Amino acid sequence: MDTTETRTGAALAVRPLDIDDLASVTDLERVYAERNACARVAEVAAIRHYARGGHAFVAQRAGETCGVVLAHTVWDGARPSVRVVRLMARGDALEVLDRLMGAVVKSAFDAAVYDLTVELPESDAVGRRAVEANAFGVASVLRFERVLGSRAAQGT
Repeated sequence: MDTTETRTGAALAVRPLDIDDLASVTDLERVYAERNACARVAEVAAIRHYARGGHAFVAQRAGETCGVVLAHTVWDGARPSVRVVRLMARGDALEVLDRLMGAVVKSAFDAAVYDLTVELPESDAVGRRAVEANAFGVASVLRFERVLGSRAAQGT
């Protein structure tokens, strides 16, 4: 999938994530994780995983990465779903986040996967607006976490 649109200024292109995007994705995520006080997920193995899955995308303007969505398919034994783990854009650009969510929805539909979930830090108000603009609603669930082993001792 490669979608390009011109609004004001340079065209915004959305394309599938590739391992060559590692440096730009980790730069974006470093800022995102610091701003939202959340754990980082964009490491080499993770980027390879997301790139193979077909539901992760990069947004670029004038050849520069300005947004990323990391998503993958999850099979729970009953039916598949697409899980969005990270949605981020340079400067929290709503247009970029909206286009990335649109790409995920289209890729899921094209793969005949009709259940989608998105995880966002509560502090990510712009991400929430982009997700809601793509017809997602808030689910009434609690998510509990526990970290084991040496990572728990490090607080990560």
